[in-house]
Amino acid sequence: MVDEAPKRLSIAEKRALSSPLVLNPTDRVEELPVEALADWTDAVMPEQSRKKLISLRVDPEVLDFFKAQGPGYQTRMNAVLTAYMQVKKEMEG
Repeated sequence: MVDEAPKRLSIAEKRALSSPLVLNPTDRVEELPVEALADWTDAVMPEQSRKKLISLRVDPEVLDFFKAQGPGYQTRMNAVLTAYMQVKKEMEG
């Protein structure tokens, strides 16, 4: 198989990626079992900070779910992880 060059982003896609993410509290995944402490409806995007580049393995359906929501899926995944971290810290403190 021949490796293809990565697709270049359009100006509109670059703007969409740089715009702040607004989470809608009405967007919930009802079919998944959610623990009582895992309420993400109040999740807010953290201030932009320098990110660390890592390699992360996730289930294909998780990646598909976030990618299906459009550009910025990695930012949304980070927002969910940040909200989870904050909840866990509050429970420990």
